[in-house]
Amino acid sequence: MPALAIVIPAYKPTFLRAALDSIAAQADRRFRVYVGDDAAPPEVREICAAVSGDGLDLVYHRYEQNLGGSSLTAHWNRCVRLSTEPWVWLFADDDVMEPECVACFHRADADGTHDLLRFDTTVIDASGQVLVENPPHPRLESGVDFIHARLLGERKSYVVEYAFRREAFDRVGGFPEYPVAWCADDAAWFLFSRGGRIRTLGGAKVLWRASGLNITDAKRRHQREKLAAASQFLRFVDEEVRPSDESARTAGDWRDAAERWYLGQIRYLMPIGPGLWSDVLRGSAGIWHTSEVSKLATLSLGSAGAALRMLRTAATQRLGTALGPSNG
Repeated sequence: MPALAIVIPAYKPTFLRAALDSIAAQADRRFRVYVGDDAAPPEVREICAAVSGDGLDLVYHRYEQNLGGSSLTAHWNRCVRLSTEPWVWLFADDDVMEPECVACFHRADADGTHDLLRFDTTVIDASGQVLVENPPHPRLESGVDFIHARLLGERKSYVVEYAFRREAFDRVGGFPEYPVAWCADDAAWFLFSRGGRIRTLGGAKVLWRASGLNITDAKRRHQREKLAAASQFLRFVDEEVRPSDESARTAGDWRDAAERWYLGQIRYLMPIGPGLWSDVLRGSAGIWHTSEVSKLATLSLGSAGAALRMLRTAATQRLGTALGPSNG
């Protein structure tokens, strides 16, 4: 049995073949692929059958009941439990890995001292063109430092860049339940590592696709759920992460970081309609340290500005379509 299971919770067929082709192109083939089909369109099964026929060690399982629509983390967890290998890499149906990734994993796993490994990342678009080269992670980072850096906006992080020991996954019962899985991965990495060291692998990267099809890109959908998840995550930080901090950071440092992160979430989700303002006010109690009048003014002005930018972008796109390609 190989040491590594690459597990793909699959629903979207658009980029699945590209994801599987990148796995098939690995220089080190010591792994097995598991695809958990979440009652997806038939193209998912067809793509898996074609790639498996090309020699990829792939286990395909179709779930007749869609679970990701109601609990994405529950679907992740059941897909992980399809496998039995001691290490799990939860990958995606639209991202890509560079050819040396598995080789880098096996070189790093030799010392057996870490429960959580991660790759550096590059962001690509739907056509595979590079959008952003993310800064490299620290080679070693504690789970506490990782969460604090995330709150300050100093660390990019995607589910697909991590490989974890099955023992760690089983110890905490898998990925925790968060609405639309928002923030669930960050909480999981702290739990899986027990706040200890996260090791970053050098030499190969994961290419995360900003496709417009994933939950991160869908800013205007699930706003209420994401607001609830943000509040849940900050409660987790306050109850589980902050007490584990043995550095010179103070309670005030954590409070300021939490407020900064929450305001970043609000800005990201804008425009936020008035129907959700009460959710923001409830969720920000004890986090966003200003008056309710100031909060409402921020929501009103920020949402108006975001809506105007969206209208300008849409108008520009429509104008470009109407004019057609330039002959110049």
